[in-house]
Amino acid sequence: MLSLLFAAAAYWTVHIDFPADRAQFERVDEQYQSAIRDFYAEHNLSAPTVWRIVTADGAYLGLRPKGTMADVAAPSLPPDLSKQLLSKTAPISEATHRILRAHHSELWHLESASADPPKQFALMRTDVVDPPRDEAYDAAMKKLIAELSASGVQTIAFFSSYGDGAYHYIFSSDKPLHVPKLKGFGSTRDVAITKIEIRRPE
Repeated sequence: MLSLLFAAAAYWTVHIDFPADRAQFERVDEQYQSAIRDFYAEHNLSAPTVWRIVTADGAYLGLRPKGTMADVAAPSLPPDLSKQLLSKTAPISEATHRILRAHHSELWHLESASADPPKQFALMRTDVVDPPRDEAYDAAMKKLIAELSASGVQTIAFFSSYGDGAYHYIFSSDKPLHVPKLKGFGSTRDVAITKIEIRRPE
């Protein structure tokens, strides 16, 4: 049922933080997340689902399934509640920004059939494909994903519709994994995922 929910979310908003001090960032971020949880609980509302992903190179990603483009544009709260929440989170956001080296937001389109929660061992891959090789790349990647699936490796695929224009993958398995790189299509970057936390509506 959960994978069907995520499959219905064609678009995901993605926010990426690169903190200068990871320990301090995690302390401040927990304050931010706690303020959001408390606010939604106070108003008897379900907080939006968010995937919190940390990579070995120090990136912190927040992925939020949004559904259609109309859902992306629609406010998640009425104006009065949105203003109240902002009054609680703005000071924490300001503190967060002071300890960041960089941060930005993107909009990713889900390319795979569903987005089951990743398994124990996970890897994030970013492919930037040289034009006009997208069609050949797509065929080669589908073949690779089928081979990986046969060996127990799960794939979640995204394309950055707004952002870096790259293909982003989360490969995961119940055991340590190796994912071959496709050759001759552009640049490929792999980074281990060290932590995944999926916060669902309660």
